[in-house]
Amino acid sequence: MRSVLQSAVRSFNRENHIKNVMQGEWVHLRDDRGAELPGIRGRIGACAMTVRGYDIGVDLIEMQPGAAFPLHVHPGDHILFVLHGRGIVHVDGVDHRVAVGETIYVPAEYHHGVKTILDEPEPFTFIAFGYPHKHLEAADRMTVVGP
Repeated sequence: MRSVLQSAVRSFNRENHIKNVMQGEWVHLRDDRGAELPGIRGRIGACAMTVRGYDIGVDLIEMQPGAAFPLHVHPGDHILFVLHGRGIVHVDGVDHRVAVGETIYVPAEYHHGVKTILDEPEPFTFIAFGYPHKHLEAADRMTVVGP
């Protein structure tokens, strides 16, 4: 039997649990120092708390040609699903080229980053599914590795 607290936390909430990431307001992404990441924006998707007390969620990320996430780590693993364009996902010292329809698993503790392909004229757009999830505007969603 669930406790009253679990019931309150785990109630279905239409506002948080149904989101259209193809529409709505864009937010600009920032690094762990609060600096805006040029050419990178996102739309906040559905998020919730699991029965074990961890946040789970999904967001849409769009990167303009030439944009890049710095190498970083963060609290949660994620899977990226490419919707548009081509990009490079760097995981633990290796660059992996990804294109529309492909998914890639990114372990949280490995140094990783995402960047666009220089000669690609279109934005690189992907869905990021994270567990545990950090909100796109959370100051602690990533820790940059290096200078």
